[in-house]
Amino acid sequence: MDKGSVFERIGHSCAALDIDFSSVEMATYANENTFSQEQLAAVAGLFGYLEEKKRQAAIDFLLKTSRLPLKVPKTFDCFDFGRIHGKDSESVRNLSALTEIYARKNIALIGPPGVGKTHLAQAYGRSCCCRSFKTYFLKASELKAKFVNARKYGREDSVISGLVKPSCLIIDEVGRCIFDRESTGMFFDLVDRRYEKEGANCMIFTSNKQPNDWLEFFRCNDDLKAALDRLFDDAKVITFKGESYRGRKREIFAVEAGDPNAHTAT
Repeated sequence: MDKGSVFERIGHSCAALDIDFSSVEMATYANENTFSQEQLAAVAGLFGYLEEKKRQAAIDFLLKTSRLPLKVPKTFDCFDFGRIHGKDSESVRNLSALTEIYARKNIALIGPPGVGKTHLAQAYGRSCCCRSFKTYFLKASELKAKFVNARKYGREDSVISGLVKPSCLIIDEVGRCIFDRESTGMFFDLVDRRYEKEGANCMIFTSNKQPNDWLEFFRCNDDLKAALDRLFDDAKVITFKGESYRGRKREIFAVEAGDPNAHTAT
């Protein structure tokens, strides 16, 4: 084992653990105490274990605060990509690379119920958490309720700021509710502020409706309509067609209830 690389590994782990102990200091300490190769490997292994434990704890925290399902998590690995076909099918398979969040590109997953839109959105969010990106998932109806509640208690700015913070913000089922004029204003304020957000980030939307039809769900004037264009200024829109995935494991049984001898001839 190369001692130089061992010291660098220990120094890297210490930095990740916020321990003020450099690779040079470790090398000096090891030299003064005549550490063997085995002892250096053990120290490096210990620091590596602690670094990974801290990383996993951070991921667990991001997942717990993301509102993504934890008991039965949605992942790319458990998505049936075999049902995805067509000339643009690779655009769906490539979502797992998370290119969009690094490119600051929003995603819209459009199609009928049951084709896997929410699964893919949640899988994307989970992968973001695993790469240390703060993620937050909510349905459009929950977003509307959050805005209404914020106005009730005068917390509009605080609520919008909280929704700007996540690197990945997922809004599910756009078009299932209508935003009143005040909530629409807050929504487009959120869009504007996230548009100016620095660093890797994206918004993910799922909907049964094409983006061109979304305005019917927002009560707004012409000045706010331009904000909708910002959502898709440089976005990835994937449209799904086909049958629902749901119910594929469903078993249907037909039985009769009552006295089995009721119709027996005597």
